[in-house]
Amino acid sequence: MRIGAWWDRLRGAESRRLRARIADLRTANAALRETQPEKSDQPVYSALVPHADNALGLFAGSWSSRLPHRDGPGQAELFADPRIEWLFEQCGSLNGSHVLELGPLEGGHTYMLEQRGAVVTAIEGNHEAFLRSVVVKNALGLRATFLLGDFARSFGAEMRWDLVVASGVLYHMSDPIGLLTRIAASTDRLYLWTHYYEPDVHVWHPETATRIGTKWVVDETIVERVGDLDVRMVPMLYQEALGWAGFCGGPETFARWIHKNDLINLLRVLGFDNVTVAFDEPGHVNGPSFAVFASRR
Repeated sequence: MRIGAWWDRLRGAESRRLRARIADLRTANAALRETQPEKSDQPVYSALVPHADNALGLFAGSWSSRLPHRDGPGQAELFADPRIEWLFEQCGSLNGSHVLELGPLEGGHTYMLEQRGAVVTAIEGNHEAFLRSVVVKNALGLRATFLLGDFARSFGAEMRWDLVVASGVLYHMSDPIGLLTRIAASTDRLYLWTHYYEPDVHVWHPETATRIGTKWVVDETIVERVGDLDVRMVPMLYQEALGWAGFCGGPETFARWIHKNDLINLLRVLGFDNVTVAFDEPGHVNGPSFAVFASRR
């Protein structure tokens, strides 16, 4: 469903408030653009002493990750992530394994995979996140290949991977079932870290739970049949996150979150007979989340 049709189906006071909020954000962004100096046609040159870290400053204010042995440029410890250490415990040696990583953001998990001997191809659709990944590759001397493009269109019948890593991407998809189906056709081992929809609102983070019905539009739940399984998906609206310079969500202004149990069962329907869950945090401040390692025996 396109977003225009979506808005047509929303009704009532909450709909009006959401529309007004998005209009305010667009107005604020337009005003901000007007206050920015016009870009010159003249090329810009650096007077800095050449160093690989100089390029980090090109994206000031947009970074999420803290790089190894550096105080910044972001704060998230994605280059020493215990969720990926847990993945290593599940899958064993990755030396020489061909790994496809979806949505590397700034290369933190790419770095960890490469440290374990993996040959990584990482696909990023967000232009600025892709450029930040290339800056990180240069700064840290990574061998990984970073590709710009829509990773949902990167799968083919002839393509096989020893492992697919999709950390922080599934909950940004408007068609998460389609993505999982394509992944399942290309690998026997899959790692996910994702948010999911939990119908028991009492286990949600108290502040986040107040937005169920507005940010998570439960009344617009979609059910899709996969084999003998009904998969429930709840629309999630990005809302004010669209105004952040470092926004790294999906290409739409909304995504669909799969119900937790439906997601686990869907992986089994898609052929992964070994499904292990860790880091299950229904009270995560950004919404319920967990890590999943799925494999075929």
